[in-house]
Amino acid sequence: MSTALSEDSLWPYFGPLWKDIQSIGQKHVLIAGGYGLFLKQTYLLSNQDVLVVVPFERWPDTRPRVTKDLDIVLGLDLIVDAEPNKQLSQTLRNHSFQVSAENPRWQFERQVLGSQKVIVELHAELPSDPQQNLKVKDFRVKHKPSLGDHGIHGRTTPGAVGCELYPFLFEIDGVPVSVPNPVTWSIMKLDAANNHWRKSNDSNRTEEQRQLNRVQAIKHAKDLCRDVAMSTRDEIDTAPMIVDAIRPSPAYTRAITIFDTLFTDIQLRATMADGWIEDDFALIQSTLDAWLK
Repeated sequence: MSTALSEDSLWPYFGPLWKDIQSIGQKHVLIAGGYGLFLKQTYLLSNQDVLVVVPFERWPDTRPRVTKDLDIVLGLDLIVDAEPNKQLSQTLRNHSFQVSAENPRWQFERQVLGSQKVIVELHAELPSDPQQNLKVKDFRVKHKPSLGDHGIHGRTTPGAVGCELYPFLFEIDGVPVSVPNPVTWSIMKLDAANNHWRKSNDSNRTEEQRQLNRVQAIKHAKDLCRDVAMSTRDEIDTAPMIVDAIRPSPAYTRAITIFDTLFTDIQLRATMADGWIEDDFALIQSTLDAWLK
């Protein structure tokens, strides 16, 4: 089914890139972050016969949040396999994405519309066991031995635990799109919100830095609510199996603590709840509680 995206979206840059990434043949490549939520929400808004936790007519704001970042979660199988690893690096170059000077091999940039940039960030979950041809160093998961300038790395993202389980699949303009299951996505958003919220309360940071972190924490916390609210009936049914699979992981244990901390912080909780009908926000919280206990 074809879905029209807004003119300020990233689809003209993302769509062709994603189509070529899919052709590499690795099934565990997902689009996450704010743009992944944008794509899923846009799809569901045009297919409202699909039941979700909180129907869109009850949302405080159904305008999908647009971002300039493309957060791509890589399966470890792609990083381990040298050939598709190098193919992904070449595909990014083919679409005019250049290696970032600050974060080489896991962050890529493309100049668009004058001085603006579209940024691709590659993420990967932490391997649970040592693997041949895989090395974790300096917050990166990379191929061993090094592929040099011909390879890519994944930014270590512990919250991506279970990302390969039950991804949500749909199609936009003939391009297959896959996003993480809502349990994994919630853990990723909890991690991000917690990191920024903790920094926003760090007295050693400047007021400007703390305010920026506060804004980012609220953004990720609200994304967390959107993620849960638009979980489909099928996703709710498969959530217990995902939880059982990831329960032994340190990332899952950490997520439980973060959830309890963030939802008992009166100020942040009030910000997250703002605009939601009380019963709907309670449903979002109880759904998370069922996943993180």
